[in-house]
Amino acid sequence: MTFFEMVGHELPLVLFTVLAQAVVGMIFVYTPAYLNGYKDESDLKFFGIFTAIAFAIAMLPSVFHLGDITHALNFIRRMGIFYANNEWHIGWMNNEVAAGGLTMLFAFVLFLKPKKIFLFITLIFGLLCIFFMVGAYGTMQKTVTTWRFDVTFFYFFSSMLFLGGFMYHLFFAKDEHEEKMAFLVGLFGSGILMTSIIFQTLHLGSTTVAGTTDPFELLGGRYGDYILYGTGFIGAGIMIWYLNNYLRNKSKFIATIALLCALAGVLFTRAIFYGMINTNVMH
Repeated sequence: MTFFEMVGHELPLVLFTVLAQAVVGMIFVYTPAYLNGYKDESDLKFFGIFTAIAFAIAMLPSVFHLGDITHALNFIRRMGIFYANNEWHIGWMNNEVAAGGLTMLFAFVLFLKPKKIFLFITLIFGLLCIFFMVGAYGTMQKTVTTWRFDVTFFYFFSSMLFLGGFMYHLFFAKDEHEEKMAFLVGLFGSGILMTSIIFQTLHLGSTTVAGTTDPFELLGGRYGDYILYGTGFIGAGIMIWYLNNYLRNKSKFIATIALLCALAGVLFTRAIFYGMINTNVMH
């Protein structure tokens, strides 16, 4: 099995995690903008339906990872905390799906009843979705030695901030202050994201997988290429975004190109993250 085949098999989860983090990041940026008076209750109605649809689109790819769609019902049995094999477990992935569903639900409630309380609830469940997403992968570090909970935590939440800034700027920013606020959030997120990639690389360099002294060899030498593509697109997205912010006539088209570059950058680095688990399992 080639590296591309391995990543292709995990593509639904790659798309789900990246898109979900982008939408939750958008909620995270929108909430303080609302609290500081840049948005009012009339804006909440559109934000609610937009968020509900966007999160539904984000969750859609994960359905194709099930193989048999009837497996979707299995998560109900192991939601929250469950007892199995003589010990208690946290149903990280099941809780992730539940929190994601509740994020979508309360976003729709926000559309029906545009009240501040429903914005807060939507944000809380969105953040819980990302946290459980981290736990679903990070807590496997004893068996999947290429992953670490702490690195995954910063990696996923930084992607949330980075992409959330782009999303807010493109779809909801109306004045210069909002644009600069969104840019600063995205820039801060990109800094943590790049730091997370560095620590992930350092961790892999000190990891042994199935007797292999160098885990980078498991990816056929493509690790560096994907990091280069990812960081290149991330940098291009930030630069295009920055330049568009200071144009006399700002362009939504250019802002869209910046967002697509940012998404491509995160997707390239995320493909490495999932490619390592497939390779590890095969060995």
